[in-house]
Amino acid sequence: MSELVEIFQRHVSQPEADQEVLELRHSLTEAKRRAVTQADGLDEEELKQVLPDLYLEIIGSNIQLAAHLGLAVGMAVNCVDEQTSGVSISSFGRQMRQLMTEMGVQLKKRHGSKVGKFVAEIEAQRLAWRHNHEFLSWLAFRRGDERYPAQDRRARLDAFKVQERLLQSREGISRYLGATLCAAIEGHDRFLLTNRWRLEANDEGAVERCAWPILSLQPGHTVLIEQARYEHDALMSMEAPPQEAVDAANETIRDLLTAQLAAGLESPTATASVGRVV
Repeated sequence: MSELVEIFQRHVSQPEADQEVLELRHSLTEAKRRAVTQADGLDEEELKQVLPDLYLEIIGSNIQLAAHLGLAVGMAVNCVDEQTSGVSISSFGRQMRQLMTEMGVQLKKRHGSKVGKFVAEIEAQRLAWRHNHEFLSWLAFRRGDERYPAQDRRARLDAFKVQERLLQSREGISRYLGATLCAAIEGHDRFLLTNRWRLEANDEGAVERCAWPILSLQPGHTVLIEQARYEHDALMSMEAPPQEAVDAANETIRDLLTAQLAAGLESPTATASVGRVV
């Protein structure tokens, strides 16, 4: 087990052992929660007034977390907290994300430290692939919908350059965190989307929920977490899913996400420990 995995697992399983880091984690979660709450119902001009300070707070807290744990472990712990709290930059609305993307470009230029530049870049790319996840969900999964013929949807995918932009975001984050950890973070961000194409809670859906993750030819931990996400989707497609079952599904996803993130830390990149206080 690598040193980074040990650090990550310690902060996930024993968060109270480091009160300073735990406080930073709480501050980051609350900053994202405030951003979602305060931006609700605002028009573009109003968002421009309140969003810069909120986004700077989110980025600043991320930088502080990375400065204590290192870039890779800080991002991994951040993802676990997002899964637990249900609030993430990937849960922000499109208008918020567009403004944040513009700010992210400026932040990359302003930060003098490596960790600051890297965090700003990673968060900007997370916003970018969130845009493209949304396009994919909207355009790809409309089988049989006469309002959106397949030829038109394919043309839009090309026009929006979804593949090109999504791959650019993946390459950008992989450069800092490695491909395995990048894949875990992207899957985490995608799961938090509200417009996933859900497989229904019926026998036919049960077959597909089992088959598709296996056919993805991904490593075992990725297959398992995707199956757990499909099962969660099936629960949420029900009219009144039992809360106990939903809680159990969320707990399963959190545990599998933790294992997937840990696997991504096993072979760290040269920049993975940037910022870490030894």
